[in-house]
Amino acid sequence: MSWITLPKNKYQLISENERVSSCQIEVRINYRDLVAHPAEGEWSHSGPLRILSFDIECAGRVGVFPEPQHDPVIQIANVMSIAGAKKPFVRNVFTVGSCAAITGSQVFPHDSEEDMLKHWRDFVVAADPDVIIGYNTSNFDFPYLIDRAKALKIETFPYFGRLKFVKQEVKEAIFSSKAYGTRESKNVNIDGRLQLDLLQFVQREYKLRSYTLNAVSAHFLGEQKEDVHYSIITSLQNGDSETRRRLAVYCLKDAYLPLRLMEKLMALVNYTEMARVTGVPFSYLLSRGQQIKVVSQLFRKCMEIETVIPNMQSQGSDEQYEGATVIEPIRGYYDIPIATLDFNSLYPSIMMAHNLCYTTLCNKATVDRMKLKQEEDYIITPNGDYFVTSKLRRGILPIILDELISARKRAKKDLKNEKDPFKRDVLNGRQLALKISANSVYGFTGATVGKLPCLAISSSVTSFGREMIMLTKKSVEEKYCVKNGFKHDAVVVYGDTDSVMVKFGTNDLKEAMDLGAEAAAYVSTLFKHPINLEFEKAYFPFLLINKKRYAGLFWTSPEKYDKLDQKGLASVRRDSCPLVSIVMNKVLKRILIQRDVDGALAFVKKTIDDILHNRADISKLIISKTLAPNYTNPQPHAVLTERMKKRDGVGPNVGDRVDYVIMGGNDKLY
Repeated sequence: MSWITLPKNKYQLISENERVSSCQIEVRINYRDLVAHPAEGEWSHSGPLRILSFDIECAGRVGVFPEPQHDPVIQIANVMSIAGAKKPFVRNVFTVGSCAAITGSQVFPHDSEEDMLKHWRDFVVAADPDVIIGYNTSNFDFPYLIDRAKALKIETFPYFGRLKFVKQEVKEAIFSSKAYGTRESKNVNIDGRLQLDLLQFVQREYKLRSYTLNAVSAHFLGEQKEDVHYSIITSLQNGDSETRRRLAVYCLKDAYLPLRLMEKLMALVNYTEMARVTGVPFSYLLSRGQQIKVVSQLFRKCMEIETVIPNMQSQGSDEQYEGATVIEPIRGYYDIPIATLDFNSLYPSIMMAHNLCYTTLCNKATVDRMKLKQEEDYIITPNGDYFVTSKLRRGILPIILDELISARKRAKKDLKNEKDPFKRDVLNGRQLALKISANSVYGFTGATVGKLPCLAISSSVTSFGREMIMLTKKSVEEKYCVKNGFKHDAVVVYGDTDSVMVKFGTNDLKEAMDLGAEAAAYVSTLFKHPINLEFEKAYFPFLLINKKRYAGLFWTSPEKYDKLDQKGLASVRRDSCPLVSIVMNKVLKRILIQRDVDGALAFVKKTIDDILHNRADISKLIISKTLAPNYTNPQPHAVLTERMKKRDGVGPNVGDRVDYVIMGGNDKLY
């Protein structure tokens, strides 16, 4: 996803009759002669990529999910745009049977389904998109079109990639990881064209209750699909040109919404930058996990410094190590400012400060044999592992992290100076990709089912982290006290992984923020470069319920609060029904913003009353859970899935969210 230069006289153009692709230019060149440019400066911009968003409609039978062996494809809508452009330059719909005109769109009617599919394939080749997007295209639209063409024996159809003689085929795939759960999917090879399924993108990047196109569009764009229920699609098709027009408008909207979502969520921009930063193929970003990105960066760096990486056999072990420290919370409602001090990129900065890497790990025997001096030549980490200092050898992981963090600083500096909105989006996507990449290096070393697990590194990182959080607590409480001339004794009310929350005792928000900034600067001097503690925000008032569960008004400047911030509460979780989060949000607003505790109590009582008297809106009582591959004990949504499959012949897949409502009764739910 970056730029290359083909030096003069190093390549030869291939004549028209010898070409194997439908590309505009086809050349022959030795790969060693290619000059690749890092995505910085004049090479940081993206090319004018051509994007096709499409959607298909099928005429299904009553009560049966469409099957390509029996049910025809009746319409295909297409919207094409250039990356960064304000409006699409192609809007058309391919139909079987006549269709009344649609303002601003072309209509291509066909006498038969075969003609339509052949015409659509020719359209894709002629329009030559660089990126094909849609909603659930990977699991439904592409496989359905290919299987339908096979059922109709259209031999020429599955050749719409850029390689003329490579056939498009559907392959089943299962992706499983701790972070993303298990998902079954289908892969279609479309050589020379990137695929970006917005459903997969949103499932990966956002935690929502529902992932239907309607729900996702309402959430991010504030608009919804056209009002056509799937049960009437076949009767609309069997009607006249006007009813088919209604269906075509619906189909066009379904093709346009993914394009709008892609632009709004900056999906293509952010993923392009992630691919550039980590050096993995674009398709891996949706089909693979985090580890491949770190492996790729390691390989890239080791190529530069001519170092070989061992090919380890991944042996999943149950070996555990102690994680981050959570300082026991002093629970309660605080009606005075609480300053929050955060370590900037804590784990990457620990690895850089203490030179923790595969290449710097040693042991006592090596240290004794080479007569190394402690602290000067090597360090012993708080959990007893030995690492040499950068004076002897600088580790590969610290070098990679240093480059990522420096590149992020450059991107953020360019972002400040850039005026063009599209270029700003690209730079923002780049700094985000660099941040995520730096933070995932630590996790990679601790993944026991991985390419290069090294618990000595990951457990050393967390042991340094624990030590630092406790030292921060101790030094803040020792310095900011009445004994040292301050008005109040400072108390750390809570601390977690990379941040501590301090009650300085003052009621004045500005004073608390100034003390927070001063304390952060003081504590930073106690640690090795580049470890840095920053004051970023204060909470006032603050409700501390438990570990990883709190809420408060979030202030970055004393003039006006930024937002109502919540962590780990039912109001931001998805495993209860929407009513719980609605009630909780309103209660928090009444307590924290309006300071009306009695009003909050009255509201809760009224809500309970409404439920007991059956006045509650049933749509607010829907519970949504993700379907896992197997369960030890029966779960309501898993049992419901089996019932749906028996009733309809088809039901939710592993990884899908299943909606259900508890109707009543005191028995078990299943």
